[in-house]
Amino acid sequence: MEGQSQPSPSAGALPLLPKLPPLDNTYGAILLGSFASLMLYGLTLHQAYRYIRAHATDGLYMKCYVVFIVVLDSLHSGLCMHISYWYLVKCYFRPDRLFTGVWSLNMIAVTVGMTIILCQCFFARRVYIIGGKLRNIAFIAASLFLGELAFAIVATVKAFVLPNLIEFRKFAWTISAAYGLSVGSNAMLTSVLIFVLHRSRTGFQRTDSKIDTLIKYAVCTGLMTDLFGVLALVFALVQPSNLIYTGIDLVTSKLYVNSVLAALNFRDSVAPRKPTSGRTEGDRLSAYPRSIRQQVSDTEAWSHDLQYLSTASSGSMHVFDIKAVRNVESDGAVPIEPSDLPKDMV
Repeated sequence: MEGQSQPSPSAGALPLLPKLPPLDNTYGAILLGSFASLMLYGLTLHQAYRYIRAHATDGLYMKCYVVFIVVLDSLHSGLCMHISYWYLVKCYFRPDRLFTGVWSLNMIAVTVGMTIILCQCFFARRVYIIGGKLRNIAFIAASLFLGELAFAIVATVKAFVLPNLIEFRKFAWTISAAYGLSVGSNAMLTSVLIFVLHRSRTGFQRTDSKIDTLIKYAVCTGLMTDLFGVLALVFALVQPSNLIYTGIDLVTSKLYVNSVLAALNFRDSVAPRKPTSGRTEGDRLSAYPRSIRQQVSDTEAWSHDLQYLSTASSGSMHVFDIKAVRNVESDGAVPIEPSDLPKDMV
């Protein structure tokens, strides 16, 4: 009838739409994780550039290793961007697709797992180089790496096989298991490195200061990666129905890559400085206090004046082999290069 209001087509179509999942703790968490991971990716590129410029003399295997983890990290960044674009832009008017997985989301688990394992192999190699009984710990960590990779592969296969993300909730424990092994192996390697560094203290202030700096760095990097690993582990166990653990997963991978590159670049600030070619004696003595430099200079001038003496009787030149001994006493600290640091620890 003319007086009756006709129902709008949109009002009748709305009940037919599937119930939308909450976006704040699912794809919103992935979006925030992508933002943070991309910022860390910029830091990764900066660290890689510094490494190429400052460490051109490193072995080929180390250069290839750095290139490989940077390429893998670049692939991970591309996956993050594709996930956010696919679900929040491409499927904006297709809410039913929010329940299904996409290849980039399915590949995240194995990509992150491989990145973390490669980065942990760098620190396991350092423990292996130390030698002795500590090599057994490196082998134990390697076995944990294999278990971590196995769980990451299982999670990736299940993500491709299962029809939707709701079914994947039953296998979210595989993510927790992978992170449990990751946190355990990382804590083990960090503890060993800190123990070795603390045992390498020499009693000299300058050397011990640099060793303390290395210990602080190991604690900070190990604590940061373990903290995010524990968070991903807990959220995957407690709240498998959302994707908060995936957002944390994206950031954790970048932290591992940056920790390795920072360790490689950090060697310049703690390694003993080698004298450059053409360095003069005055340049070498410039590191000492002024009073010490003056005593050394006076001693050398005295020895130079006595080196050649002429005699009137024979008219010949006699050469006196006089060696000036630098016995310098000072209450100030003389710079000592930390050459006692274990190889590959800096």
